[in-house]
Amino acid sequence: MLIIFFFSIWMQTAIAADQVDGESATTTRVVKVKPGPSFWDEGSVTQFMERDNAASSSQQRERTGMAASALGSAWPEVRVVPKDDRILGTIGGLRTRMEEHGFSFTLTYLNESLGDVAGGRKKGFTYTHQVVMGADIDLEKMFRWKGLSFHMLGIQRAGRNVATDYMGVTSLIQPQEDYGAGGNVLYKLVYMYFEQSLFNKKLVIDFGRMPANMKFGTSYLGCYALNMITCAHPSGLSNVTKWRSWPFSQWGIMARVNPGYHLYAQAGLYEVSPTEGGRAGFDFSFVQQGFVVPMEIGWEPSFGKGKFTGHYKLGGYIDTSDHADPFTSTDGRPKLISKLPGRIERQRGAWYVGADQMVYRYGPAANQGIMLYSLAGFNMGASLPNQSQYTLGIISQGMFPGRITDAISFFWTRQTVNHKITRQQEMQADMGVPLLNGVAAPQTNFQVLELTYTSFISSGIKLLPDLQYIIHPDANHVYPNALLAGFRLLAQF
Repeated sequence: MLIIFFFSIWMQTAIAADQVDGESATTTRVVKVKPGPSFWDEGSVTQFMERDNAASSSQQRERTGMAASALGSAWPEVRVVPKDDRILGTIGGLRTRMEEHGFSFTLTYLNESLGDVAGGRKKGFTYTHQVVMGADIDLEKMFRWKGLSFHMLGIQRAGRNVATDYMGVTSLIQPQEDYGAGGNVLYKLVYMYFEQSLFNKKLVIDFGRMPANMKFGTSYLGCYALNMITCAHPSGLSNVTKWRSWPFSQWGIMARVNPGYHLYAQAGLYEVSPTEGGRAGFDFSFVQQGFVVPMEIGWEPSFGKGKFTGHYKLGGYIDTSDHADPFTSTDGRPKLISKLPGRIERQRGAWYVGADQMVYRYGPAANQGIMLYSLAGFNMGASLPNQSQYTLGIISQGMFPGRITDAISFFWTRQTVNHKITRQQEMQADMGVPLLNGVAAPQTNFQVLELTYTSFISSGIKLLPDLQYIIHPDANHVYPNALLAGFRLLAQF
């Protein structure tokens, strides 16, 4: 809030400067400005409350095409939440004036509460929340630095994990997307980077602190679901890897080329850091242990008069840091037999292919139609916990007249555990010793089926009732298949 306060002072100074712009530097001039009505005068507070907190009209929502899954500002589609989809609205016009001078802020509260109602280890209910706080600064508007902008965002998280509390033993499956690292600290930095657009946005370069997979392999459509395996990237490829995601940050640089014809290509270089930003994300030390190099090419067409939008992508990453093999020792024999450390893997990575396509349109708003979603990914490394991930989904948004931001979605995902981990656990079970990952039986694969309804309650408030059916909790047959029920509450200020 201090940033906003000082910025508003600067903005008023800039406005005054604009009024006398063009005057000679040697000319002294006294300008009398007739004071306008104060925000606090003539019932402006009441008018503000009535105007800015009223539910958005269907026409406003149609015009802005408000996405139902704006969890942050990592994606261009939802970088700045539309003014008609915020609880505070324009704050009596202050937000609009700030944005005109290059400053916008993000403040979002997210609650994901889920309970194990059948199956799993035992029944129970958990609560998690995530508070997103950030700012986007257009330095071209502010200082006339053409094409340059600055983005900073952090989170605060707290709560309990339904996966390890009730469903199973491991955290291989995360039914709550907002659970995880970043809790118990007032503000954990997720990203802080500069973005430079060149050649009429044909080339865009990002540099600073940011997760390596923030703009690789991600899709905001995946966040119509709550489970982390879908929202917002394939967790089977990133889980326990150095291709990091929220809320970890790394020093890195990436470039995206947009040659036209709805095509793009992007690549990056990120450090592999032992600190990963530290507990609060502000450890900026550069003690790299290798590099992560992600790459992606894509096509984002829009077909026909109905503008049936789609996103098609092919990508992957290479991680040059060292990691131990979970099964094979340094002499080539199984670790349980040789009693030696695991063989060091000098390089690992993954690749993926994904697509989403609108196939039917109910109306003109951005996502008002039926969209199909798919993703397949494969790990290329002995030391990674997963082998593959396959995800299919269908989203139907705006099918009810007057409810064009409401959506119903269904996702199915199957993840396969690294076969070397399975072999290690099978050998441990035969020898009668505790199994890797603390499970009671060897791990092979699991599946998640998720049904979610996105309900637009009023400006800035969405409620998403959610059902998840987990086949093989802990990726084995020890616990019965689990049925989870709960909701996501999203409040955008």
